[in-house]
Amino acid sequence: MAITRDEVVAYLGALGPSELQELILELEDLWGLEPPYTEPGRSTMGMPLDYYVLPGMPEIEVVLLSTGPRRVQVMKVMREAVKLELAQARDLINATPSVIARGLSRYDARDLQHELEAVGAKVEIRER
Repeated sequence: MAITRDEVVAYLGALGPSELQELILELEDLWGLEPPYTEPGRSTMGMPLDYYVLPGMPEIEVVLLSTGPRRVQVMKVMREAVKLELAQARDLINATPSVIARGLSRYDARDLQHELEAVGAKVEIRER
């Protein structure tokens, strides 16, 4: 039994952004393709991030309100997710409330919010 193109489109449409990205990376590895982008977080599905930002769209900011009791774990998550140096992460944590990421998609901002809240931080997503 062959799978139709419509079934493939329906399946891909049901995937979340992170699942779709994982699938793309797996196919690139399987077929030996090099991705057209080189800097993670600055492109979406091979297109530059600026391509998807339309005039009049709100800019999304992730704001760290407090670190909670697990300050070191919050710093580790921030460094990994936002690609910060240790000193930069420490300065942001010491200056709470502080904007830790700007210009993310809503999905990426929510993912970052959930990661930080999982280690005890209080985070807010703002639209400007």
